Amino acid sequence: MEWFETWTVWHWLILGFALLIAELALPGIFLLWWGLAAIAVAGVMKCFPDFSLASLGIIYAILATLLSLGWWKYQHQKDLSDEKRSHLNQRDHAMLGSVGFVQEIHDNGIGRGHFGDTTWRIQSAQHDKLCVGDSIQVLSVQGITLIVQKVNQ
Repeated sequence: MEWFETWTVWHWLILGFALLIAELALPGIFLLWWGLAAIAVAGVMKCFPDFSLASLGIIYAILATLLSLGWWKYQHQKDLSDEKRSHLNQRDHAMLGSVGFVQEIHDNGIGRGHFGDTTWRIQSAQHDKLCVGDSIQVLSVQGITLIVQKVNQ
């Protein structure tokens, strides 16, 4: 009997916990799911001790792949939804759809709009004549200028 044919539950547990420790020690390395798969294989081996090492290796590979891909898919979907909702460090983009009022306006159509507790540089989207006090809504952002339209109230 070769050494690799005598694998026990303890070998799978040691491999699993070694991978989990490696995940903690090596940031950025994706070993969590492989370690959990090895621990799961130890459980399978405990329940079904007659499985060959080749069968357990296949079970391990399938579990590690499924867990890794499952996590990747979950995290990828979460990142996409967070990206759509969050504009961290992009406060100007977070202003899209905000409603405020014209604080000052110049002859060239550029002025300042008041939104919440701050003011922003504004410009009318359709080059409508904006007046001080008009309610406006942010449509888009061009550099540091909020492109706005008059809101009918």
